Amino acid sequence: MEMQQQAAEDLWRRAIATGELGVWDLRFELETVHYSPQWKQRLGFPDPQAADSTHFWRCRVHPDDLDGMLAAMRAHARGEQLGYEARFRLRSNGSGYRVVHSHGRIIERGAAGRALRMVGTMVDLSASPLIPRGGLPEGPRGAMEGLPLTLPFHRLLGVDGCGDEVADGARIALERDRVLGLVGDLLHAAAAHLAGPR
Repeated sequence: MEMQQQAAEDLWRRAIATGELGVWDLRFELETVHYSPQWKQRLGFPDPQAADSTHFWRCRVHPDDLDGMLAAMRAHARGEQLGYEARFRLRSNGSGYRVVHSHGRIIERGAAGRALRMVGTMVDLSASPLIPRGGLPEGPRGAMEGLPLTLPFHRLLGVDGCGDEVADGARIALERDRVLGLVGDLLHAAAAHLAGPR
């Protein structure tokens, strides 16, 4: 059992590092989402380390899929579903729409139970190869562009690709253990999608 868990962990870490698996960290009150840099680069988007407005990404969901994706996310945020799961088409920058499967979970709520933070994974299920075209035109990508997010999910996983050292390693280790305890099953489900037939 421990060997299987280690194999799954190795698989999703490799997948995140190569951009096959995207991890995201959504902050509801800031209306920002931070994707793992390798995932953004793979899809051809600029500023891989920067957070984007949620609007920047919602605009890339196929119009026929947007309502269903948002309904699933809202149902989980309201506590009506144990987790968030959706399959939808997401427009890349250069390869058209990609079929993606996304899982997520609320990991932080406010005093009144309002969802504050949600993290998740995204797997590209498209059969055609991804050929990014080198990024979008420069310019603002939302009102929250450039604002830092404290310990985005991909940094907690140790696959951020930015190369800088964070001074408070003990604090990071505690938050990493807490978050992975809450979302480990999401990462294992993503590993199963990666390992299974497409």
